[in-house]
Amino acid sequence: MKIDDSTIRNKYGKDPGFKVPENYFEDFNKNMVAMLPDVEITPVDVKPTMWQRVRPLVYLAAMFAGVWCMMSVFNYFNGSSNLGVSVVAERMTEDNKNVEDFLMSGSVSDYDILNYEDSVAMSNEEPLSNE
Repeated sequence: MKIDDSTIRNKYGKDPGFKVPENYFEDFNKNMVAMLPDVEITPVDVKPTMWQRVRPLVYLAAMFAGVWCMMSVFNYFNGSSNLGVSVVAERMTEDNKNVEDFLMSGSVSDYDILNYEDSVAMSNEEPLSNE
């Protein structure tokens, strides 16, 4: 069943039923100011506490500590040995029996071995002459 607009207008008319008082919008500002109470606002000097002054520095230090801990955890799970060339060189110069055990123990990474091989190769090269 479709209701036609003209049927509704005939039954109820065009009057929306809402009316705005005369000069409502022209006098709105004056009436609103008249309704507000007179309150005098006095500024109050509030000094920040010690914690409020130090809090940004504490948060900054905590952030750097968290980043340092995350990097340590990532480095730990990455499996890098951090032995360095000097430790690898010391172990490699020992008798050959221990070298295989050292390499098979997993305490040295391929990166450390390659660094050791590069340093040995560089020490065996002849220096360049300035001729």
